[in-house]
Amino acid sequence: MSEMRKLQKVSHNTLTVSIPREYAKHLKLSEGDNVEVKEEVDGTLSLIPVSRKPKTVKASIKVDMVDTEELLSRLVVGCYMLGYDAIELISKDRMSSVYLAEVTKTLRSLRGVEIVQSSESKLLAQSFMDPTKFPVDSLIKRLQLLVSKSLENSIEALRSGSPSVLNEIRKTQGEIDALYWLIVRQLLVALSDREISVKIGLESPLHASGDRVSAKTIEEIGRIILELTEETVYSKEAGINIEEKTMKRIEDLAKSANSSFEATIESLLAPEIKAIDYALAKIEATLNLERQVTLELSESEQPHMRTIISDFGQLARYCNIIIEIALNRLLRKTSKVCVITNQ
Repeated sequence: MSEMRKLQKVSHNTLTVSIPREYAKHLKLSEGDNVEVKEEVDGTLSLIPVSRKPKTVKASIKVDMVDTEELLSRLVVGCYMLGYDAIELISKDRMSSVYLAEVTKTLRSLRGVEIVQSSESKLLAQSFMDPTKFPVDSLIKRLQLLVSKSLENSIEALRSGSPSVLNEIRKTQGEIDALYWLIVRQLLVALSDREISVKIGLESPLHASGDRVSAKTIEEIGRIILELTEETVYSKEAGINIEEKTMKRIEDLAKSANSSFEATIESLLAPEIKAIDYALAKIEATLNLERQVTLELSESEQPHMRTIISDFGQLARYCNIIIEIALNRLLRKTSKVCVITNQ
């Protein structure tokens, strides 16, 4: 809806503008209702009805139209991330046991979602989560802790080649995925509800894209850790040994990568110039160490170890994506290093 309206002067200090009838009718607004007027970062004004009732949105997925259980699972996760309050799966006939098992597993992995109805041809899940209770920065910090935990376990796996450690990392990656989905859900819900946006600490809609990219990057770092651990364990099982000298150097590289990652997240959550500079130095040190360890490899240890070393380097390179977002946050408003003026 777009209409041109003329401002009218009603007193010495006040201007008024009328609201289009169709807009008022759609939102069930009438004379005397309160409307919040909010200035956005781009200079526009938003009108927010104070007395509006929250809407409940349900997504119904037609299972018969989906060819694979993997796609069905992705559709369910997508509906969850978009903030739908209820997710319904319906089928003209009886759902296959494979589909039913996969979608049940997926729904149970989603934070704050419960299956409230289940039959052979219908499954209904409901979200009972209060989005205002989960600040985005806290969720990103939790995501970082989970990834750091996986990274520490990967170092143990380098030594032991233990399948149990690998299974622990796989379990943690499941938690990382679920937390990432929750973060995206929070961001998208906040973009459609400014009250929720304020309560979860989303200072500006401009932050949402950066937070989503950061969360996705952290999730991908977790997946890199899982893949390099799988490579390590499978190589141990195949009888490939690593020289002690190389092992110590890789452990140093893993610790350096973890240090880079932790410093990067700190700079994102508290974007100060010194924190960003410190994180950049850590990333550069990790990349230099990656190059050194690669050159030190013996012929017998290649190409297997080169892959693992490259994965740790890739982890540090991913940190540079988050640093870019931290810099954008720093430069968005006046700070000790940069003064922003409107002219």
